[in-house]
Amino acid sequence: MYGLYSNMNSVTRLLLLMLALCVPLTAHAAKEDALHERAFEQDIRIEDGEKNKIEINLAAAGQSQENERLHAPADAAQPILPAVKEHGVAPGKSFKDCNDCPEMVVIPPGSFMLGKPGSQQQINIAQPFAAGQYEVTFAEWDACVIGGGCSGYHPSDEGWGRSKRPVMNVSWNEAQQYVQWLSQQTGKTYRLLTEAEWEYAASAGGAAESSWRNVLGKGKCAGCDKQIKYKQTAPVGSFQANAFGLYDMYGNVFEWVEDCHNGNCAEHILRGGSWYLGGDRIWGERANRCFYRGFRIARMMS
Repeated sequence: MYGLYSNMNSVTRLLLLMLALCVPLTAHAAKEDALHERAFEQDIRIEDGEKNKIEINLAAAGQSQENERLHAPADAAQPILPAVKEHGVAPGKSFKDCNDCPEMVVIPPGSFMLGKPGSQQQINIAQPFAAGQYEVTFAEWDACVIGGGCSGYHPSDEGWGRSKRPVMNVSWNEAQQYVQWLSQQTGKTYRLLTEAEWEYAASAGGAAESSWRNVLGKGKCAGCDKQIKYKQTAPVGSFQANAFGLYDMYGNVFEWVEDCHNGNCAEHILRGGSWYLGGDRIWGERANRCFYRGFRIARMMS
């Protein structure tokens, strides 16, 4: 689906490899961020401009990588709040399944056009799902560790503070440990968003603010204004939410999603740009940690 990489020159490919391995870019390598607007732009190519349709089966998405999940300890359960009535939570409304669980927002079913005019896919989201209102925070990750999950791993906050800042320095594997633990504690099915769900959630079901380029220079996220040199992450929710009520879909930290990179499941996709490096889409090795990578979660709605 993504044909951009094959058209890159050797220098750009090297930069992408450095990013996949989380090697900090020098000022020269990042030079006025040619990558900011171009290198990670999602390139959708469809024969003869035909509009294809993709049906997103959320149940299958939730189970497609079940065998890859890493099993975190299930002891030290945290208090569970009264169960959310699945059909009593209206789209756009938020809820929590437990005291230390992330705040979730119900995303309604719908469809949107993915790609550039003339070469688009119609993506159909067949069922409602819930997405994290914010990126997972250090406080939420630390609750997992205290609760006996997440392999007891304490990711570095780089000296910027924990609490409401987005957790970072976590790999895709470790993000899977978190959703596994959360599912065990709540009895609900938590996972990462698929890339199609991420696109739908980021664009709030439409074309507005559906790419990194569209939010550049508008002061709407940590890292998407070239005139401001961000030196660290911002506490989640520091910028305006989108029309679905989701915060920081762009900027702050790149977000791991479920999808493998070009069929290679040793690597996974990250979306949304970061405080350190802009762009819509990068990928990295599933076991790799990085100071500008975090994640957002999804939850199945029965």
